Amino acid sequence: MDKQDKRYALGLTFLFLAVGAFTASHHEMWRDEIQAWLLARDSTSVFNLFAHLKYEGHPGLWHLCLMPLSRIAHSPIMMQMLHLLITGVTVYLFVRYAPFNWFQKLLFCFGYLVLYEYAIVARNYALGLLLITVFCVLFKARYKRFIWIGCVLFLLAHTSVHALIVTIGIGTALCCEYFFGGRFLKSLSQEVEAIEDKRPIWIGFVLIGIGIITAVLQLNPPSDTGFAVAWNFNFEIKRVNDIVKLISRAYLPVTRPVFGFWGSNLLTTYPFFLSIQVSLCYFLMLFSLLLFHKRPTALLIYLISTFGLLTFFYIKYHGSIRHHGFLFLAFLMCCWIYRDAPAINLGKAEQADKDSAIDRVLNRAGTVLVTLLLICHAIGGIIAVSMEHRHVFSYGKLTAEYIKSQGMQDFPMVGDIDYAVSTVVGYLEEPRQIYYPRGSRLGSFVRWDKARTHDAPDTLVIEAAKTLSTEKNREVLIILNRAIGAELRQQHNLTSVAKFTGSVVGDEGFHLYLMPPP
Repeated sequence: MDKQDKRYALGLTFLFLAVGAFTASHHEMWRDEIQAWLLARDSTSVFNLFAHLKYEGHPGLWHLCLMPLSRIAHSPIMMQMLHLLITGVTVYLFVRYAPFNWFQKLLFCFGYLVLYEYAIVARNYALGLLLITVFCVLFKARYKRFIWIGCVLFLLAHTSVHALIVTIGIGTALCCEYFFGGRFLKSLSQEVEAIEDKRPIWIGFVLIGIGIITAVLQLNPPSDTGFAVAWNFNFEIKRVNDIVKLISRAYLPVTRPVFGFWGSNLLTTYPFFLSIQVSLCYFLMLFSLLLFHKRPTALLIYLISTFGLLTFFYIKYHGSIRHHGFLFLAFLMCCWIYRDAPAINLGKAEQADKDSAIDRVLNRAGTVLVTLLLICHAIGGIIAVSMEHRHVFSYGKLTAEYIKSQGMQDFPMVGDIDYAVSTVVGYLEEPRQIYYPRGSRLGSFVRWDKARTHDAPDTLVIEAAKTLSTEKNREVLIILNRAIGAELRQQHNLTSVAKFTGSVVGDEGFHLYLMPPP
């Protein structure tokens, strides 16, 4: 049976990698993907990288992984390959060790989050998914491998702010289980007492604590940060319900089969679903509490992770489906570790029999629910992959290829909006800088500080190009994610070179203009 499970895991992993590689080859990366690559590529040292990361709102583990790759080759395709490999390892571990049936594992592998959001779109979240999976694999023998648990959670805290919240949930639950669980969890008490050397456990907890603290310190923004600076502590019931709705987005990511598929949800196009959406989300939370209520460790992880994420979405940053997906990952993680989490001590035998019957019903209902949710994920994943093949995700790659084909890659360049144009810069591959009028400076990646918060109208962009043209005494290439009016072009003798419009990421279509030398 073990060999059969291993073969099934390997087979599904190779199939996943084949589908993923084919889809990734059709995926044009967008600015958030390229930003991480540019940060890793153009930072002169690790210390320089962490100085730049202060404006990013993410810890630096993903960027540290990219730094060595960026020294091997300048093409961001290297990042795509590493990212897909990370998710492939996740798929193998899940299929090999997760306590789900073969059909649920199949659905998981080709679900929207795993197949598309955390495999094709190359971001730091795939590392979080991998480390959560490794934690689940280690959980059964956690007190024998607690240093490894500490190392995994240390790294998990440094993948994203959302993974950090989940790490806090796991760390708190493990702490409560170890220090207070002996009173209520008889099987745990016997297991812990059997461990003669407690030092590895203490080392593990220290690693978890250091991981959380250092990640929080990294996320503390500098005084001149200019991105997502607002906090919302006002209580509004409508906003609470709107945030709770994110649970349905995470649990039921059925993508719409349309041009603007990314981040869409087919279910929200049905009035009936909209009418029950809030109630459904509260039901999913209540059912989860009932499902995990006899396993305090799983229950605590679910509660702290879910409410921690929802609170973050409420007071700080609403986020997108890639962020909301951690709500579902927290739920699925708790379903995985449920069997290996110690149960609350039962009293009388009659009560135990009664509770066992209730537990059996809940477990069967939970199995059905997980299967239905994973079916929705698989439908969303298949739709997203098919839409990726049909449509251009971002025109950054094709614009860069056109610039190189015309021999313009060495021209002085001016670009706006900076965050969109940075995609083109990343695909130009050779380390170079472009002038961003929005921050009044040269750069490749975007620095999210207050210096770039002013607007950059077309006239300002043209004046910057004129100044650069005079300094260099040659033509200047202007890259915009919008068109310049004919009258303004004629007034400044601009030549319209090419345009690339109609991408899934709507503001990553580009217009190219040449400013003649003085």
